[in-house]
Amino acid sequence: MGATAQLAQFIATTRYDTLPREVVEAAKIGILDGMANMLAGATQPLAALMSQYVQAMGGTPTCSVVGQGYKTNPPFAALANGVFLHCLDFEIQGYPPTHGTSATLPAALALGEMVGASGATLIAAYVVGWEVQARFRQASARANLRGFHPPGLFGPLGAAAASAQVVGLPEQQVRMALGIAASHTGGLTANTGTMVKSTHPGAAARQGVEAALLAQAGFVSHEHIVEAREGYVEVLFGGPDTFDWDVLTRDLGHSFQLVTPGFNIKRYPAQITMQWPIEAVLTLQQKYHIPLEDVALLDVEIPAGRADRSQPEPGSGLAGKFSFEYCAAVALAEGRVDIETFSDTTRFSSRVEDTLRLVRVHLNPDIPTDILRTWARARVRTKDGREFSETCQQYRGSIGNPMSREERLSKVRSCAQRLLRPPEVEQLITMVEELEALRDLRQLMARVAPQSAA
Repeated sequence: MGATAQLAQFIATTRYDTLPREVVEAAKIGILDGMANMLAGATQPLAALMSQYVQAMGGTPTCSVVGQGYKTNPPFAALANGVFLHCLDFEIQGYPPTHGTSATLPAALALGEMVGASGATLIAAYVVGWEVQARFRQASARANLRGFHPPGLFGPLGAAAASAQVVGLPEQQVRMALGIAASHTGGLTANTGTMVKSTHPGAAARQGVEAALLAQAGFVSHEHIVEAREGYVEVLFGGPDTFDWDVLTRDLGHSFQLVTPGFNIKRYPAQITMQWPIEAVLTLQQKYHIPLEDVALLDVEIPAGRADRSQPEPGSGLAGKFSFEYCAAVALAEGRVDIETFSDTTRFSSRVEDTLRLVRVHLNPDIPTDILRTWARARVRTKDGREFSETCQQYRGSIGNPMSREERLSKVRSCAQRLLRPPEVEQLITMVEELEALRDLRQLMARVAPQSAA
């Protein structure tokens, strides 16, 4: 049996009742984190632009656009909500990173609302969508992605898998959906630091929804798209030296990437590699309480393999999410890193501008780029010659240093309360933590769809 057939069989036959309990619990953590990100993202400036576009396009009003007070068709709802979910760069990250939530969850929610799917179905859809993306990402770890952004490459197939699960496609139609989605992959890393980056998983969510609906209607694609000559793997990842077919299908349906290796929960709304230096600087400042006016130099030690993320003067707050210099400077200057940290107001404040001039990035070739083993060090030298140093090896929330439930919920509340009132947030938390008992996802979407007075 070929890889396409094996994946299709896994997607078509997986059910909530077949999932191990630890996989279900991990999925609910990812879904709740994703819902919170979607709510917070719906309040950002680019969300208004996306919402205006989607509303102007019209469409049968069956699926909610989060926080905007209207409905549209499933593909456009998935697009908008995917953009909202990813725009803060704050959702959980798998290993290797693929932004698995922001492509799969909006797709599953849109179709789930359309058909009135259960919470248990959403859990199963999220699991298969995450699994497909994660396995393709791991199997292609040796490949040169040539500037393609991972969510644009892997997201459409993950979203198609999740969508197929929600609408209950049989195995042959799942193969058609994968074939359709595979022809709509892409996304350029050069757009990192701009609004376009958030459209990569948003577009993946839309493409996954379209692929499932077209396959359901009888649309035909190549039924062996994964392994075909000039198909998905050959064109994007090359031959056997750069793609591991065994990783793609080994123990499929028995071993789940949500649990092994698991995922990193971001503490700070910035690119995953920024979590370590931010935490190092914040811990140093909290430990030594160094007055900013006494600082002569802030040296940040990072992997030499991440030199592309060294940006001494990011052009916007959004671009600051991908700059080691900015993340370190703002952590030292403000003593916190949150959603407002990456606004243009903060980026161009005199306090942050002055601190940026004190930052030096030290590229250390001995620091692994692998996010399971990486670390970062921050050193401050004061004007009177004193030196302080702090190393972060496993930030709180990483796979090796997981958050407690209360720590996770603190992040959820902080994000969700940007749009919902505190009692509404608690109701959302309860609903997702008991998601398998929910009979109709329309109840969940009704809690996050309307515009709020909060």
